[in-house]
Amino acid sequence: MAEGVGNWKAKEFEAMELFSPGAPIDEDALFAGRAQQIGKMIDAVLQRGQHAIVYGERGVGKTSLARTFKYKLLGPTRHLAVIIVNCDPSDTFTSIWRKVFRDLASSEGNNLANDYPGEISPDDVRRELSGFDLTVTPIVILDEFDQLRDPTAKTLIANTIKALSDFSIPATVILVGVANSVAELVNEHLSLSRAIVQVPMQRMSAAELEEIVESRLNKLGMKISRSALAQIIALSRGLPHYTHLLGQFSARQALATEHLTIEESHVDAAERDCLERANQTIRQHYHSATHSPRGGNIYKEVILACALAEPDEFGYFPPKAVTIPLSAIMKKPYTVAMFGVHLKRLCDDDRGSILEFTGSSRRFRYRFREPLMQPYVVLRGLAENLIEKTVLKQLMPNYLQPRLSSVF
Repeated sequence: MAEGVGNWKAKEFEAMELFSPGAPIDEDALFAGRAQQIGKMIDAVLQRGQHAIVYGERGVGKTSLARTFKYKLLGPTRHLAVIIVNCDPSDTFTSIWRKVFRDLASSEGNNLANDYPGEISPDDVRRELSGFDLTVTPIVILDEFDQLRDPTAKTLIANTIKALSDFSIPATVILVGVANSVAELVNEHLSLSRAIVQVPMQRMSAAELEEIVESRLNKLGMKISRSALAQIIALSRGLPHYTHLLGQFSARQALATEHLTIEESHVDAAERDCLERANQTIRQHYHSATHSPRGGNIYKEVILACALAEPDEFGYFPPKAVTIPLSAIMKKPYTVAMFGVHLKRLCDDDRGSILEFTGSSRRFRYRFREPLMQPYVVLRGLAENLIEKTVLKQLMPNYLQPRLSSVF
Protein backbone atom coordinates (compact mmCIF):
# COMPACT_ATOMS: atom_id res chain seq x y z
CA MET A 1 0.00 0.00 0.00
CA ALA A 2 1.32 3.43 -0.96
CA GLU A 3 2.37 5.77 1.79
CA GLY A 4 0.24 8.87 2.26
CA VAL A 5 1.66 12.38 2.42
CA GLY A 6 1.15 12.46 6.17
CA ASN A 7 3.05 9.20 6.59
CA TRP A 8 6.04 10.48 4.61
CA LYS A 9 6.17 13.60 6.78
CA ALA A 10 5.85 11.49 9.92
CA LYS A 11 8.84 9.44 8.81
CA GLU A 12 10.85 12.63 8.25
CA PHE A 13 10.13 13.71 11.81
CA GLU A 14 11.06 10.25 13.05
CA ALA A 15 14.35 10.41 11.14
CA MET A 16 15.13 13.72 12.84
CA GLU A 17 14.63 12.09 16.23
CA LEU A 18 16.51 8.86 15.54
CA PHE A 19 19.63 10.53 14.18
CA SER A 20 21.04 12.82 16.86
CA PRO A 21 24.06 14.83 15.66
CA GLY A 22 23.56 17.52 18.27
CA ALA A 23 23.26 15.53 21.50
CA PRO A 24 24.85 12.51 23.19
CA ILE A 25 23.06 9.18 22.85
CA ASP A 26 21.38 8.12 26.09
CA GLU A 27 19.30 5.18 24.88
CA ASP A 28 20.92 1.75 24.70
CA ALA A 29 18.89 0.62 21.69
CA LEU A 30 20.34 3.45 19.60
CA PHE A 31 23.96 3.20 20.71
CA ALA A 32 26.16 1.49 18.12
CA GLY A 33 29.62 -0.04 18.29
CA ARG A 34 32.23 0.36 21.03
CA ALA A 35 31.91 -3.22 22.32
CA GLN A 36 35.50 -3.30 23.58
CA GLN A 37 35.18 -0.01 25.45
CA ILE A 38 31.85 -1.03 26.98
CA GLY A 39 33.44 -4.26 28.18
CA LYS A 40 36.24 -2.37 29.93
CA MET A 41 33.80 -0.06 31.70
CA ILE A 42 31.64 -2.97 32.87
CA ASP A 43 34.77 -4.67 34.22
CA ALA A 44 35.62 -1.52 36.18
CA VAL A 45 32.17 -1.40 37.77
CA LEU A 46 32.04 -5.09 38.64
CA GLN A 47 35.48 -5.16 40.28
CA ARG A 48 35.84 -3.51 43.66
CA GLY A 49 38.54 -0.88 43.81
CA GLN A 50 38.46 -0.29 40.05
CA HIS A 51 37.60 3.02 38.38
CA ALA A 52 37.83 4.22 34.78
CA ILE A 53 39.07 7.05 32.60
CA VAL A 54 37.52 7.53 29.16
CA TYR A 55 39.65 9.76 26.93
CA GLY A 56 40.15 10.66 23.29
CA GLU A 57 39.52 13.36 20.70
CA ARG A 58 36.52 15.64 20.90
CA GLY A 59 33.55 14.27 18.96
CA VAL A 60 34.32 10.53 19.12
CA GLY A 61 31.36 9.68 21.39
CA LYS A 62 32.87 9.58 24.89
CA THR A 63 29.82 11.11 26.58
CA SER A 64 27.42 8.82 24.72
CA LEU A 65 29.43 5.82 25.88
CA ALA A 66 29.38 7.02 29.48
CA ARG A 67 25.62 7.55 29.35
CA THR A 68 24.69 4.22 27.78
CA PHE A 69 27.04 1.51 29.05
CA LYS A 70 24.96 1.30 32.24
CA TYR A 71 22.17 -0.48 30.36
CA LYS A 72 24.47 -3.50 29.96
CA LEU A 73 24.74 -3.73 33.76
CA LEU A 74 21.08 -3.77 34.67
CA GLY A 75 19.82 -6.97 36.26
CA PRO A 76 17.05 -8.25 38.56
CA THR A 77 19.21 -7.92 41.70
CA ARG A 78 21.25 -4.83 40.81
CA HIS A 79 20.10 -1.25 41.16
CA LEU A 80 22.38 1.43 39.74
CA ALA A 81 22.67 4.89 41.23
CA VAL A 82 24.26 6.65 38.25
CA ILE A 83 25.17 10.30 38.68
CA ILE A 84 26.53 12.30 35.71
CA VAL A 85 27.85 15.80 36.29
CA ASN A 86 29.73 18.13 33.96
CA CYS A 87 32.89 19.83 35.12
CA ASP A 88 33.51 23.43 34.17
CA PRO A 89 36.53 25.74 34.46
CA SER A 90 35.24 27.41 37.62
CA ASP A 91 34.70 24.16 39.55
CA THR A 92 36.54 23.19 42.71
CA PHE A 93 36.66 19.78 44.36
CA THR A 94 33.87 20.87 46.71
CA SER A 95 31.63 22.29 43.98
CA ILE A 96 31.96 19.10 41.90
CA TRP A 97 31.01 16.82 44.76
CA ARG A 98 28.24 19.14 45.88
CA LYS A 99 26.73 18.60 42.42
CA VAL A 100 27.12 14.85 42.89
CA PHE A 101 25.63 14.88 46.39
CA ARG A 102 22.72 17.02 45.20
CA ASP A 103 21.89 14.48 42.48
CA LEU A 104 22.39 11.58 44.89
CA ALA A 105 19.95 13.27 47.25
CA SER A 106 17.46 13.50 44.43
CA SER A 107 17.81 9.85 43.41
CA GLU A 108 18.01 8.35 46.89
CA GLY A 109 15.41 10.55 48.58
CA ASN A 110 17.64 12.17 51.20
CA ASN A 111 19.12 15.62 51.78
CA LEU A 112 22.77 14.65 51.45
CA ALA A 113 23.84 17.91 49.81
CA ASN A 114 22.56 19.88 52.80
CA ASP A 115 24.82 17.87 55.13
CA TYR A 116 27.91 19.57 53.66
CA PRO A 117 27.49 23.36 53.71
CA GLY A 118 31.27 23.82 53.98
CA GLU A 119 34.26 22.25 52.25
CA ILE A 120 34.02 18.62 51.15
CA SER A 121 37.03 16.34 51.59
CA PRO A 122 38.02 13.06 49.90
CA ASP A 123 37.21 11.27 53.17
CA ASP A 124 33.68 12.73 53.08
CA VAL A 125 33.23 11.29 49.61
CA ARG A 126 34.63 7.91 50.65
CA ARG A 127 32.29 7.75 53.64
CA GLU A 128 29.16 8.69 51.68
CA LEU A 129 29.87 6.30 48.80
CA SER A 130 30.47 3.45 51.23
CA GLY A 131 27.03 3.87 52.83
CA PHE A 132 24.91 2.38 50.05
CA ASP A 133 22.86 -0.78 50.40
CA LEU A 134 24.59 -3.89 49.04
CA THR A 135 22.05 -4.11 46.21
CA VAL A 136 22.86 -0.57 45.02
CA THR A 137 25.92 0.17 42.87
CA PRO A 138 26.84 3.87 42.83
CA ILE A 139 28.52 5.11 39.63
CA VAL A 140 29.73 8.71 39.50
CA ILE A 141 30.63 10.03 36.03
CA LEU A 142 32.59 13.30 35.89
CA ASP A 143 32.21 14.42 32.28
CA GLU A 144 34.28 17.12 30.54
CA PHE A 145 37.00 16.55 33.12
CA ASP A 146 39.51 18.30 30.87
CA GLN A 147 37.63 21.57 31.51
CA LEU A 148 38.65 21.48 35.17
CA ARG A 149 41.32 24.14 35.70
CA ASP A 150 41.89 23.94 39.45
CA PRO A 151 45.03 21.78 40.00
CA THR A 152 44.07 21.27 43.65
CA ALA A 153 40.72 19.83 42.58
CA LYS A 154 42.47 17.37 40.24
CA THR A 155 44.82 16.30 43.02
CA LEU A 156 41.96 15.78 45.45
CA ILE A 157 39.98 13.75 42.91
CA ALA A 158 43.05 11.55 42.38
CA ASN A 159 43.27 11.18 46.18
CA THR A 160 39.60 10.27 46.30
CA ILE A 161 39.92 7.56 43.67
CA LYS A 162 42.93 6.11 45.46
CA ALA A 163 41.08 6.13 48.81
CA LEU A 164 38.02 4.42 47.28
CA SER A 165 40.32 1.79 45.81
CA ASP A 166 42.40 1.29 48.96
CA PHE A 167 39.27 0.83 51.09
CA SER A 168 37.66 -1.40 48.43
CA ILE A 169 34.50 0.75 48.36
CA PRO A 170 31.88 -0.76 45.97
CA ALA A 171 31.49 2.47 44.03
CA THR A 172 32.96 3.50 40.69
CA VAL A 173 34.20 6.92 39.58
CA ILE A 174 34.51 7.43 35.82
CA LEU A 175 36.39 10.43 34.43
CA VAL A 176 35.58 11.48 30.86
CA GLY A 177 37.56 14.05 28.93
CA VAL A 178 39.40 15.22 25.84
CA ALA A 179 43.01 14.01 26.06
CA ASN A 180 45.67 11.99 24.30
CA SER A 181 46.54 10.03 27.44
CA VAL A 182 45.52 9.43 31.03
CA ALA A 183 48.43 11.61 32.17
CA GLU A 184 46.83 14.62 30.51
CA LEU A 185 43.73 14.21 32.67
CA VAL A 186 45.19 12.98 35.96
CA ASN A 187 48.91 13.35 36.56
CA GLU A 188 48.92 12.60 40.28
CA HIS A 189 49.75 9.39 42.15
CA LEU A 190 51.85 6.91 40.24
CA SER A 191 50.11 4.21 42.29
CA LEU A 192 46.76 5.34 40.86
CA SER A 193 47.40 3.34 37.70
CA ARG A 194 46.48 0.06 39.38
CA ALA A 195 43.06 1.48 40.30
CA ILE A 196 42.28 2.91 36.86
CA VAL A 197 40.91 1.09 33.83
CA GLN A 198 42.01 3.06 30.79
CA VAL A 199 39.39 3.35 28.07
CA PRO A 200 40.86 5.11 25.01
CA MET A 201 38.30 6.20 22.43
CA GLN A 202 39.68 6.22 18.91
CA ARG A 203 37.65 7.24 15.92
CA MET A 204 34.98 4.73 14.97
CA SER A 205 35.62 2.02 12.41
CA ALA A 206 33.64 1.63 9.21
CA ALA A 207 31.67 -1.25 10.74
CA GLU A 208 30.68 0.84 13.78
CA LEU A 209 29.62 3.81 11.65
CA GLU A 210 27.60 1.54 9.39
CA GLU A 211 25.82 0.19 12.46
CA ILE A 212 24.79 3.74 13.42
CA VAL A 213 23.11 4.28 10.05
CA GLU A 214 21.59 0.86 9.54
CA SER A 215 20.18 0.51 13.07
CA ARG A 216 18.21 3.73 12.63
CA LEU A 217 17.07 3.03 9.09
CA ASN A 218 15.75 -0.34 10.26
CA LYS A 219 13.53 1.48 12.75
CA LEU A 220 12.33 3.73 9.93
CA GLY A 221 11.62 0.82 7.60
CA MET A 222 14.23 2.21 5.21
CA LYS A 223 17.27 0.85 3.39
CA ILE A 224 20.44 2.34 1.94
CA SER A 225 22.48 1.31 -1.09
CA ARG A 226 26.00 0.11 -0.39
CA SER A 227 27.54 2.94 -2.38
CA ALA A 228 25.48 5.57 -0.54
CA LEU A 229 26.42 4.06 2.83
CA ALA A 230 30.08 3.99 1.85
CA GLN A 231 29.86 7.65 0.86
CA ILE A 232 28.50 8.60 4.30
CA ILE A 233 31.21 6.60 6.07
CA ALA A 234 33.98 8.09 3.96
CA LEU A 235 32.81 11.64 4.63
CA SER A 236 32.39 11.08 8.37
CA ARG A 237 36.13 10.43 8.86
CA GLY A 238 35.38 8.23 11.87
CA LEU A 239 33.38 10.89 13.73
CA PRO A 240 29.83 9.78 14.69
CA HIS A 241 28.53 13.38 14.70
CA TYR A 242 28.84 13.58 10.91
CA THR A 243 27.49 10.06 10.46
CA HIS A 244 24.36 11.15 12.29
CA LEU A 245 24.20 14.44 10.39
CA LEU A 246 24.64 12.89 6.95
CA GLY A 247 22.36 9.99 7.84
CA GLN A 248 19.63 12.33 8.99
CA PHE A 249 19.77 14.62 5.96
CA SER A 250 20.10 11.70 3.52
CA ALA A 251 17.03 10.01 5.00
CA ARG A 252 15.06 13.24 4.80
CA GLN A 253 16.12 13.76 1.18
CA ALA A 254 14.93 10.27 0.29
CA LEU A 255 11.65 10.62 2.17
CA ALA A 256 10.99 14.04 0.64
CA THR A 257 10.99 12.32 -2.77
CA GLU A 258 8.94 9.40 -1.39
CA HIS A 259 11.75 6.85 -1.53
CA LEU A 260 12.44 4.27 1.18
CA THR A 261 15.95 3.54 -0.11
CA ILE A 262 18.74 6.09 0.21
CA GLU A 263 20.83 6.41 -2.94
CA GLU A 264 24.00 8.37 -3.70
CA SER A 265 21.95 11.25 -5.11
CA HIS A 266 20.29 11.67 -1.71
CA VAL A 267 23.69 11.76 0.02
CA ASP A 268 24.90 14.32 -2.53
CA ALA A 269 21.98 16.56 -1.62
CA ALA A 270 22.59 15.91 2.08
CA GLU A 271 26.18 17.14 1.70
CA ARG A 272 24.85 20.55 0.67
CA ASP A 273 22.51 20.56 3.68
CA CYS A 274 25.43 19.76 6.00
CA LEU A 275 27.48 22.64 4.64
CA GLU A 276 24.57 25.05 5.05
CA ARG A 277 23.97 23.94 8.65
CA ALA A 278 27.64 23.86 9.66
CA ASN A 279 28.66 25.53 12.92
CA GLN A 280 29.38 29.22 12.33
CA THR A 281 32.67 29.00 14.22
CA ILE A 282 33.90 26.24 11.92
CA ARG A 283 32.85 28.21 8.86
CA GLN A 284 34.61 31.33 10.13
CA HIS A 285 37.83 29.50 11.00
CA TYR A 286 37.83 27.86 7.59
CA HIS A 287 37.47 31.26 5.96
CA SER A 288 40.31 32.67 8.05
CA ALA A 289 42.52 29.73 7.11
CA THR A 290 41.90 29.91 3.38
CA HIS A 291 41.39 33.61 2.66
CA SER A 292 44.26 35.49 1.07
CA PRO A 293 44.43 38.75 -0.93
CA ARG A 294 46.91 37.04 -3.23
CA GLY A 295 45.52 34.93 -6.01
CA GLY A 296 46.79 31.44 -6.59
CA ASN A 297 47.34 30.50 -2.94
CA ILE A 298 46.91 26.81 -2.14
CA TYR A 299 45.64 26.97 1.44
CA LYS A 300 42.35 25.30 0.50
CA GLU A 301 44.17 22.47 -1.20
CA VAL A 302 46.66 22.02 1.66
CA ILE A 303 43.89 21.93 4.26
CA LEU A 304 41.96 19.41 2.18
CA ALA A 305 45.09 17.27 1.85
CA CYS A 306 45.50 17.42 5.64
CA ALA A 307 41.91 16.23 6.03
CA LEU A 308 42.69 13.27 3.77
CA ALA A 309 46.11 12.42 5.24
CA GLU A 310 46.59 9.13 7.10
CA PRO A 311 46.45 9.93 10.86
CA ASP A 312 47.72 8.06 13.90
CA GLU A 313 45.43 6.91 16.70
CA PHE A 314 45.30 10.44 18.14
CA GLY A 315 44.52 12.18 14.84
CA TYR A 316 48.08 13.44 14.22
CA PHE A 317 49.82 13.14 10.86
CA PRO A 318 53.41 13.96 9.77
CA PRO A 319 53.96 16.43 6.91
CA LYS A 320 55.03 13.57 4.66
CA ALA A 321 51.52 12.06 4.94
CA VAL A 322 50.14 15.19 3.24
CA THR A 323 52.21 14.70 0.08
CA ILE A 324 50.10 11.87 -1.38
CA PRO A 325 46.67 13.55 -1.10
CA LEU A 326 48.05 16.96 -2.10
CA SER A 327 49.69 15.49 -5.19
CA ALA A 328 46.37 13.83 -6.08
CA ILE A 329 44.47 17.10 -5.58
CA MET A 330 46.97 19.23 -7.53
CA LYS A 331 47.48 16.50 -10.17
CA LYS A 332 51.26 16.82 -9.94
CA PRO A 333 53.93 15.71 -7.46
CA TYR A 334 54.34 17.78 -4.28
CA THR A 335 57.11 17.56 -1.68
CA VAL A 336 57.02 18.76 1.94
CA ALA A 337 59.27 21.69 1.03
CA MET A 338 56.52 23.01 -1.24
CA PHE A 339 53.87 23.31 1.50
CA GLY A 340 55.68 23.02 4.86
CA VAL A 341 55.31 26.74 5.55
CA HIS A 342 51.55 26.43 4.96
CA LEU A 343 51.26 23.86 7.76
CA LYS A 344 53.06 26.16 10.20
CA ARG A 345 50.92 29.16 9.26
CA LEU A 346 47.73 27.16 9.64
CA CYS A 347 48.62 26.83 13.33
CA ASP A 348 48.73 30.65 13.73
CA ASP A 349 45.87 32.73 15.12
CA ASP A 350 45.60 34.82 11.95
CA ARG A 351 44.85 31.60 10.06
CA GLY A 352 42.21 30.58 12.60
CA SER A 353 44.54 28.10 14.36
CA ILE A 354 42.87 25.44 12.28
CA LEU A 355 45.75 23.05 12.97
CA GLU A 356 47.83 22.31 16.06
CA PHE A 357 51.18 20.56 16.29
CA THR A 358 53.27 18.47 18.63
CA GLY A 359 56.87 17.25 18.58
CA SER A 360 60.20 18.95 17.96
CA SER A 361 61.71 20.61 14.92
CA ARG A 362 61.81 18.35 11.84
CA ARG A 363 59.64 15.86 13.74
CA PHE A 364 56.46 17.91 13.93
CA ARG A 365 53.09 16.17 13.68
CA TYR A 366 49.89 18.07 13.00
CA ARG A 367 46.17 17.55 13.50
CA PHE A 368 42.95 19.55 13.31
CA ARG A 369 42.43 21.53 16.50
CA GLU A 370 38.67 20.95 16.16
CA PRO A 371 38.09 17.39 14.85
CA LEU A 372 34.69 18.32 13.35
CA MET A 373 36.55 20.69 11.01
CA GLN A 374 37.98 17.70 9.13
CA PRO A 375 34.72 16.36 7.60
CA TYR A 376 33.65 19.94 6.87
CA VAL A 377 36.86 20.49 4.88
CA VAL A 378 36.22 17.33 2.86
CA LEU A 379 32.64 18.40 2.15
CA ARG A 380 33.86 21.83 1.02
CA GLY A 381 36.43 20.15 -1.21
CA LEU A 382 33.73 18.10 -2.93
CA ALA A 383 31.36 21.06 -3.23
CA GLU A 384 34.08 23.24 -4.79
CA ASN A 385 35.29 20.47 -7.11
CA LEU A 386 38.73 20.36 -5.50
CA ILE A 387 38.47 16.59 -5.35
CA GLU A 388 36.39 13.85 -6.96
CA LYS A 389 34.68 10.94 -5.25
CA THR A 390 36.98 8.47 -6.98
CA VAL A 391 40.01 10.18 -5.45
CA LEU A 392 38.29 10.22 -2.06
CA LYS A 393 38.01 6.44 -2.31
CA GLN A 394 41.68 6.04 -3.17
CA LEU A 395 42.71 8.10 -0.14
CA MET A 396 40.63 6.14 2.40
CA PRO A 397 42.44 6.00 5.77
CA ASN A 398 43.36 2.64 7.26
CA TYR A 399 40.81 2.80 10.08
CA LEU A 400 38.04 2.82 7.45
CA GLN A 401 39.52 -0.17 5.63
CA PRO A 402 38.91 -2.83 4.45
CA ARG A 403 35.13 -2.68 4.97
CA LEU A 404 34.57 -0.07 2.25
CA SER A 405 37.06 -1.22 -0.34
CA SER A 406 34.56 -3.37 -2.21
CA VAL A 407 31.42 -1.30 -1.82
CA PHE A 408 32.30 2.31 -2.62
